[in-house]
Amino acid sequence: MKKTLLIAILLLIPVFFVYAQTQPIHSILYQFSPLSEIIARSLGMEDKNNNGVIDKNAGEGYETFIEKYGIGNTYEEKEKSVDRGFHSNVVIICAGNSKLEENEIVNHYYINIRFSQAFTEETNIIEAAIKSYIYENNLPLVWLDDEQGTVMNAVTRVLGAGWNNPNTARSEDEAVRMFTRAVQGIRITGRTGLPSANGGYYTLPEMVNRRAGYCYEIAQFGFWFFSELQINVVSAIGGLTSSILHEVVRLNSGRRVDYFGSSGRYRIPEDNWYITNPIQNIGFFYRINGKVSVNQIMLEYSVIYNKYSTENISVLMYSYIDKSTSYYPTIIELGEFFFANNDISQTLNARHNQISTVKGEIRVILIYLLISYNGTNNKQGHDRIAALLENHFASDAEVREYLRMYRL
Repeated sequence: MKKTLLIAILLLIPVFFVYAQTQPIHSILYQFSPLSEIIARSLGMEDKNNNGVIDKNAGEGYETFIEKYGIGNTYEEKEKSVDRGFHSNVVIICAGNSKLEENEIVNHYYINIRFSQAFTEETNIIEAAIKSYIYENNLPLVWLDDEQGTVMNAVTRVLGAGWNNPNTARSEDEAVRMFTRAVQGIRITGRTGLPSANGGYYTLPEMVNRRAGYCYEIAQFGFWFFSELQINVVSAIGGLTSSILHEVVRLNSGRRVDYFGSSGRYRIPEDNWYITNPIQNIGFFYRINGKVSVNQIMLEYSVIYNKYSTENISVLMYSYIDKSTSYYPTIIELGEFFFANNDISQTLNARHNQISTVKGEIRVILIYLLISYNGTNNKQGHDRIAALLENHFASDAEVREYLRMYRL
């Protein structure tokens, strides 16, 4: 049964990849990203109406997934544990809406399902299918070793053969000590400066070979390392200042492992740390490296793998805005997707270190929408966006100038 299901999932993957390459970005907004599609299908779900989520009472597997994989004694408790929303632009969105967005599904898999003894079959199928997809389609090896075992060989030289023996139980403290020894033994030093001004991020094997990494890259190494020990882990991101984000490893206990210790002196409140899953981190990699290489395809893939990010959407809009008026409809669909899934009042009024950055990104999205609605002579859309700009950015002189220039 396991082999049959794995083959079925693998047969699906190339078809989806070709589709993703040949369809415009706004069409793909309403589908799961390829890796999330693997997880959803392997856990018994299918987005039959192609709206980009798993709907309740729609025959898409919502109820079965809740019953089998939710946490709690009653269905209501289980549903709440899965349909709990997710962080987007430092606020929680989509909680309790009777829909399972891909980030909810992916987060639940990596936190509660992966490596659980009760779900060994699902874990094996998903891990094999994801690795196959990444290798076969040349996705960046953000948190995955290359097929030559570059990362594994480097860690084994430090920790010795058998360090990841699945039959050896490791306490959390011991696993963290091993992680620290591995990073120190490989002699990885911290990179400085802005990643976008320093060649972008390294893949995991590149970081090991070059023995240098940003906090983001060390966090991806941590995901790979703890995964080898079959310990569930994701990343956590916190704003150290208004302009500096910091990413660390987050274990299921809630413990954050900050190898460089950069967050220590900033005393970031607990609720200002937010989870980012491995698939979102692929989107993060595509955005930064796409900006460095001025590669529009990479920027499109950043949205495919993390489509709820204001920065991913605003950066992609920027890549479109000056190219051709033919991109106006695409910009409009990107912006409308953002507004359909985000409460901008909640986002703009949130209190955290990165609020000025998020406000700037929302401002950019609104301005590009104003220009695009103006360019397509859509007065209803134009007036709605103009009202939002006047409501939220009335004191901004540049916004007032855009409102003057792009009247309908």
